[in-house]
Amino acid sequence: MTKNANCSQTLVERKVNILHLAEEVTMVSIPKIIGVVTCSAVLLLSLSNGAQARMSPGPCADRIKGQANLLKCDEDTMHGIETIRGEVLRVDGDTLLIHRFNGQQMQLQIEKATKMNGIINRGDRIEAKVGEVDYQKHLLSLRQLE
Repeated sequence: MTKNANCSQTLVERKVNILHLAEEVTMVSIPKIIGVVTCSAVLLLSLSNGAQARMSPGPCADRIKGQANLLKCDEDTMHGIETIRGEVLRVDGDTLLIHRFNGQQMQLQIEKATKMNGIINRGDRIEAKVGEVDYQKHLLSLRQLE
């Protein structure tokens, strides 16, 4: 009888040990589960911003829809280069004040990297190519219109 009593006692001890381990496992698992859920939410939110950036219309969105006549989408436009045409109102060193053909006035800053064909004076009709580098607009090229 003592052998059976020892066996039943060891079985009871084993059950207690198993229950104790199960409690520890659930206690450890809850923080892990919360961490995994939180990381998943952050990952999903970051991926949704990337998907929106890919889905936003570019400068040549009309080309994709097959309506090529609404906007001339040349190589420069696809690379984010804006073409500005207008008349030079004032030349002040390396700064030009331009009256654009659309009625707006703007300043252009000539830099060392700006490609030019000749000297630009007041009253000249010009075409300028402006591109954005590191969120700043730079004058890429400047030429006199005929």
